[in-house]
Amino acid sequence: VVFSAIVVAMTFFSKSINAQMEGKINYVETIKLDIQIEGMDESMMDLIPKSQDLNKQLLFNQNESLYSNMKGEVLEDTEMESDDGSFKILILRDDAEEILYHSFIDNKKVHQKGIMGKSFVVEESIKKMKWKMTNEKIKYLGYECTKAVIENEDDFIVAWFTSELPLQIGPSGYHGLPGAILMVNVNEGELEIKATKVNLETLDKKAINQPNDGKKVTAEEFEKIRKEREKELEESYQGGRH
Repeated sequence: VVFSAIVVAMTFFSKSINAQMEGKINYVETIKLDIQIEGMDESMMDLIPKSQDLNKQLLFNQNESLYSNMKGEVLEDTEMESDDGSFKILILRDDAEEILYHSFIDNKKVHQKGIMGKSFVVEESIKKMKWKMTNEKIKYLGYECTKAVIENEDDFIVAWFTSELPLQIGPSGYHGLPGAILMVNVNEGELEIKATKVNLETLDKKAINQPNDGKKVTAEEFEKIRKEREKELEESYQGGRH
């Protein structure tokens, strides 16, 4: 009877901790920019940035998470031109704010993202990620982290998660491990995401909201629109060169 009482008490205590766990995790996303243009001289190539850093924040509680740009993060267009005017490069930043919301109770995600300044909202079910656990462990930001990987024909993804934060949350849509993901590396550096700070604190009740600023479309519709806009931009650019 005593043993049963202890087990029940421990189970209740564990659930109580999880129910109260909420806060913020700050991340830095580093995106590798591999821009190659035939005929461009070395001096011009040196001007092209090799990567781009974005400061992001994950707000979370037991039931939801919200991943977005850090407050005050502003992305600017980059324009470069060679001395003789033979090459001109314009790197455009989309004005539409990107926000990714997860509801673990409803098993859905809502992604607000933009195409050439126009905002769209895509809602779909959360898909299970096929992680393979390893025995590798490291200490990061004071937390013991375990390595997990996904390897398929398209991607090789490495994630480090900590079971000391026992919620299946993570940055940029990475999720499904028995603890918060603090680091992600995709295809040996194409994309690298690292947590810089973890704050366990009580959030404002309105801090985590489902994004709704944009036209609601399906994932398939969004992909079709994206390809059409890219084709239009390419044709416009080619037309301007004649």
